[in-house]
Amino acid sequence: MNQSSYPLRRRNHLQHSSFNLCRCKISCGCLCVYCRALHIAVVQGQLGIVHTLIYLLRLANRDLDIYNNLRQTPLHLAVITRQADMVEALLRAGADSAALDRNGQTALHLCCEYDQQDCLSVILFLSPPSACLEIRNYEGLSPLHLAVQRGHKDLARTLLEAGADINAMDIKSGQSPLMHAVESNNADMVHFLIESGCDVNSQSYSGNTALHSACGRGQVETVRLLLKSGADSSLKNYHNDTPLMVAKNKKVRKRNDKDDWKRKIEQYFICTLSPSGSPSPNHSLGCSPSTTPHTPHHPASQSPKPPPQLAFTFY
Repeated sequence: MNQSSYPLRRRNHLQHSSFNLCRCKISCGCLCVYCRALHIAVVQGQLGIVHTLIYLLRLANRDLDIYNNLRQTPLHLAVITRQADMVEALLRAGADSAALDRNGQTALHLCCEYDQQDCLSVILFLSPPSACLEIRNYEGLSPLHLAVQRGHKDLARTLLEAGADINAMDIKSGQSPLMHAVESNNADMVHFLIESGCDVNSQSYSGNTALHSACGRGQVETVRLLLKSGADSSLKNYHNDTPLMVAKNKKVRKRNDKDDWKRKIEQYFICTLSPSGSPSPNHSLGCSPSTTPHTPHHPASQSPKPPPQLAFTFY
């Protein structure tokens, strides 16, 4: 039966209904008329209809975690569309906060990706935190990794307070949240993670530390902060390179052709470390990059001692 055979009143009702399938403005992965009713109700913000559909689904012993063609559940869509009340309704009805979308992301991952503090708080309050805090997506990232990468410090703090592992390694490269913060060139996030008690000497699968990354990227202030916080400048990666050796690398120097960042990094190492490799009492940990390190006076009868091993000169 074609559309023209429908009564005119019925066709007008389909076109003007407040719950018209064709009004779905957000790509939810389905072609309008085939889209599942619960997904559409969530996307359109129809909380009353959502409650009705939840009641009917539970009455029929049906699962709320229905996937659309993009492998999104109604809970995923509620987070993406920034509806904390919808998230609460679905979770209280039994929606699974650990369900994965096509990218392996849970609702917590999506909260961190879309900067959804309200939705995140609701999920952590209504779901067992251990069920989803450390789940990795298909990129090997936990929700905390995503929050750090995108610079959402408030979300990162909330996750840590809920029990997220601050030193969790991603699956692909073995990098900690601190390393991701360095690679994102986010000094504020680096400072926050250090204050929160992260391990500054954590090594990735390649043996690199956050200090290796900061030196290789010419992040002078981050290098200074890491050294002040106890970063070990003697650790070598699997290429047998220390952080300063990474900074001296010709490819790195060419990529970071700044005025004098290499000299500043060198001076921070000299100011922070004594010949024994421990913090020197004669130098302030926060010495200015423009300050020339003090050279002790040697009597004429004595030949000067060689400089400390870590006090490299850049060529």
